[in-house]
Amino acid sequence: MSKRKSSLGGLPPAKAGERLPRLQTIIATSPENPGGDPNIRPHEAGEAAGKVIGGGLGVLVGGLLIILMLGPILWAPLWAGLRAARFVPGPWWTWLAGLAVGSAAAFAQTVLLVQRSPILRYPVVALFALIWVGGLWLEFTSPRHDWITTAPALHMPGPWSWTLIGLGTVIYAGIYLLALAPIGKSRWAKRWQLIK
Repeated sequence: MSKRKSSLGGLPPAKAGERLPRLQTIIATSPENPGGDPNIRPHEAGEAAGKVIGGGLGVLVGGLLIILMLGPILWAPLWAGLRAARFVPGPWWTWLAGLAVGSAAAFAQTVLLVQRSPILRYPVVALFALIWVGGLWLEFTSPRHDWITTAPALHMPGPWSWTLIGLGTVIYAGIYLLALAPIGKSRWAKRWQLIK
């Protein structure tokens, strides 16, 4: 009998066919825990961990998207500046030449991208999108190389590659047209628009 009592946690032994009594646990509610959830602390820890993980992933994904969005804009000035710096001797002249050429390429690129006239806007945006997508394809399909000293070996894409490049160009051009629409309406951009 004592063994049976101890196995039931001190409850009296149940008769044949009788159900054991249920424990009625009541947990006080509070403004922090309106539902009276006994597992509120693990929930809070899980929410905090989720926020940290989600925030880290958000920063990573956001950074990748920014790089992908700014890639076509940053690629040409950086490449032009680095290529120009290679041909200038001396420690200071190399930096000055690279900065000058990179700044000139960035300025020309900005002037072309802020145009609102369809005659200039659509071809320029399509060209930048094609260069960026084609450059990405070339980067991923070429053997190991260094962009500063040697560019990747040029080779023609196959039919499926042309399809992917064309699709990527259309997607990027659409994204850029949407992103550049409010910029083209700004005051400073109107000063540089060639066709009013």
